[in-house]
Amino acid sequence: MAKKICLYGVLSALCIVFGFIEHLISFDFIAPGIKIGLANSVALLLIVWGDKQGAIAVNLVRILLSALLFSNPSVLYYSLSGGVISFIVMVIFSKFNSVSIIGLSIAGAVAHNITQLVCAQLLLGNGIWYYTPILLVSALLGGFITGTAASIVFKKIKNT
Repeated sequence: MAKKICLYGVLSALCIVFGFIEHLISFDFIAPGIKIGLANSVALLLIVWGDKQGAIAVNLVRILLSALLFSNPSVLYYSLSGGVISFIVMVIFSKFNSVSIIGLSIAGAVAHNITQLVCAQLLLGNGIWYYTPILLVSALLGGFITGTAASIVFKKIKNT
């Protein structure tokens, strides 16, 4: 048990480092809040390895600490809701053997962005839906990049 807690702590720290790096790389000139989602690759790997409890624990710690360190409470609302829904979607899709790691990542990214749009509508009103095409394209690209990175790591670890 202690070994798992230590592992989750290290993985959470890795996620926070990835989140900080992404915080430094801004795509706000395209649309506010767009990120590649590299921090999600850790939770994605845990899901693929079958450790769903670890994935949600690491993801929640990452979201909470990243919001406290790098942003504000309103970002926590968007990140937490998007993170939980994307986790659920990735867990559901992981049950299908035909869905690759890249497919899981893209599904999670799309679910995350759609959830954030729903949250924005609840807070701000209907004017945010014009972001949908931009956020869906960014989810496809970010999900592909994150999924590819996770797939490479998964294959390297699997072969050792």
